[in-house]
Amino acid sequence: MTTTTDSERRAAPAGPPPPRPRGLASWCAHHRWSTLLAALIVMATGVVLLGGGLHTASGAEQLVGDSRKASELLQGADFGDRPVEHLVVSARRGTLSEARIGTVGQQMVDAFGPVEGVGSVGEPIVSEDRRTMLVPVELTAANDDDDAVEATAERMLTVTGTLAAGHPDLEIGQTGEGSLNAGVGEQIERDFQRAELFSLPVTLAILLVAFGSVVAAFVPVLLGIGAVVTALGVTAFISRWYEVDQNTQSLVLLIGLAVGVDYALFVIRRSRQERAHGLEVRETIRVVGMTAGRAVIISGVTVVVSMAGMLVAGGLYTSLAIGAMIVVLIAVIASATVLPAILSVLGDRITWLRLPFIGRRVGREAPVDGPWGRLAGAVSRRPLIWTLAATGLLVALAVPAANMRTSLPGVESLPQDLPSVKATTTMIQAFPQEGSTIQLVVSGDAASALERAWPLAAGTGVVMSGEPSVRTSLDGRVSVLDLPIPYDSSDERAGDVVEKVRETLVPAVSRSLPDAEVHLGGVAEGTELSAWMDSRLLPVVGFVLVLTFVVMVLSFGSVWLALATVLLNLLSVGAGYGVMTSIFQNTWAEDLLDFTSIGSIASWLPLLMFVILFGLSMDYHVFVVSRVREAWRAGSSPRDAVRLGVARSAGTVTSAAAVMVAVFAIFATMSVLEMKQLGVGLATAVLIDATVVRGVLLPAVLALLGERAHTRPRWVPALHD
Repeated sequence: MTTTTDSERRAAPAGPPPPRPRGLASWCAHHRWSTLLAALIVMATGVVLLGGGLHTASGAEQLVGDSRKASELLQGADFGDRPVEHLVVSARRGTLSEARIGTVGQQMVDAFGPVEGVGSVGEPIVSEDRRTMLVPVELTAANDDDDAVEATAERMLTVTGTLAAGHPDLEIGQTGEGSLNAGVGEQIERDFQRAELFSLPVTLAILLVAFGSVVAAFVPVLLGIGAVVTALGVTAFISRWYEVDQNTQSLVLLIGLAVGVDYALFVIRRSRQERAHGLEVRETIRVVGMTAGRAVIISGVTVVVSMAGMLVAGGLYTSLAIGAMIVVLIAVIASATVLPAILSVLGDRITWLRLPFIGRRVGREAPVDGPWGRLAGAVSRRPLIWTLAATGLLVALAVPAANMRTSLPGVESLPQDLPSVKATTTMIQAFPQEGSTIQLVVSGDAASALERAWPLAAGTGVVMSGEPSVRTSLDGRVSVLDLPIPYDSSDERAGDVVEKVRETLVPAVSRSLPDAEVHLGGVAEGTELSAWMDSRLLPVVGFVLVLTFVVMVLSFGSVWLALATVLLNLLSVGAGYGVMTSIFQNTWAEDLLDFTSIGSIASWLPLLMFVILFGLSMDYHVFVVSRVREAWRAGSSPRDAVRLGVARSAGTVTSAAAVMVAVFAIFATMSVLEMKQLGVGLATAVLIDATVVRGVLLPAVLALLGERAHTRPRWVPALHD
């Protein structure tokens, strides 16, 4: 028996070194704990940065053109007045007698006079039909002290409720900036709390079905939440120097969870399929990084390109673009680095807490003869017929979008059953002059000139008659003439009125005051901003289409495939536009979706919907095309590759789309009309895209293109290889 000495053992040649990780995913899997520690540090930094809050821009800073100049003139101007809340009293039957008006008016003085923050209770004003009386209540707070105004309004609302209960024959309500902000703010907060309450369980339920195990279902959600928190922290840091739009946080949450869950879902499902084929865990991660991981990176780049389109629009869209681009980049980085590390740590424990029946079936490769595979086979056998049929359907759905009309609505888009909104509507019906108003804003003390201009304004036939309402700031720096009009801000006639006033009254006042600045505010702010938003859509669409075409050519090498990508996504977005227009510009779906049509779509929606839908549809598109390309490179014919690729990717695309449709559908239940429009528009568009476009039209187009979908012209760089 021979023994080996210590010196011989030290001299013995070492075995072959372990293979070095190849690719980013393999490296992160090999250095899993370092990667996860770095991710935790980054996310903790995001939490710390978010602690300072987001610095949001005011509404005045989002205005454009002439109305922005009017707002700048009015900024800081003190007219010596105070905020006012209005008490609206209407007879449920008949009219209000003088005695009743006097009695109720005195009761209001007695009830509201002692309320903290109330300065004085005014005399009742009675409508022409004597069915409604209006009692103004002046507050002690400054006009720009929103917190104090809202606090006083809330204290008054309690008293208003008590008075209403004591007069069952009267309808007593309260309206004003404070009560509207309080009531609508509480309703919106409840809507979002309900959305958050339902969206997470719904997402987890769909992921449980998609993965068949609790652990695997929680990983995408955790990655999505981590991406959102980190992105919000970075955005909050940037907002210290560049104030962001107040809706940036909501958009980051919406986009971050969407792409974060999608990307993690793509990678995890592919890793389980490769593991089921017998690959070792580290090798599985390497293969997935080179396939699904690459598809995620390509998809992420195209989503960032889509969101960058908002930079082209500029204005209030700039900060939305910054937040959305940051969260998508973080989600892509997390999927390419953190997710491989998590998969390396968990290994086969990713399938822990498996669901009965579903769990064992999910990890296997989807059968080619499944429903989607059979459909793809039928489509690829007769691609021209299916292309024409699917295109015809999408064009038919998109046709109503040709008549889309946009506006920035006012109180008419708020929940009409809210007491403060209902009181506002009653007040405007009884006292039309309290409704929409155009403000003629002039620099300097121009009260006499504006009073002389009043007959000209009344003579236009579009401004309601009455006594002129002219105000001059205490320092004489600015004067304002209020011009009440009989239309809601969302009414298309409101824009015509603004232009008529601009063409007649503004030149007249400018001639009488040659050294003064003359601008329009009030309703003009909404009509001008709405027109600006409409004008930015085409440049954004052009920018996104061109850059998406370039990214697709460089990623896949096929010019024909890139062109098809652009056209298919345009059809998908167009169909979403058409469905939204058909629903909300008409009345047939009012009872179904619980809304009152105002005959228009919110002006900010078309552009925002375009970039979101274009980005999300690219997720599904890139993943399907990548699987088709893999089958083609493995030796399948172009048409067989279509059938294989669609069958293997259908389950993932369906699960990802189901999550998005469910979350967006929750937004459709919100009370504010614009949010309802956003939810319905996104949910229907994603559903159409994941079924008609990716399940039928894309396979048909790929089958028609044949080899051209996979071959590269000589002038295209070989980045896709």
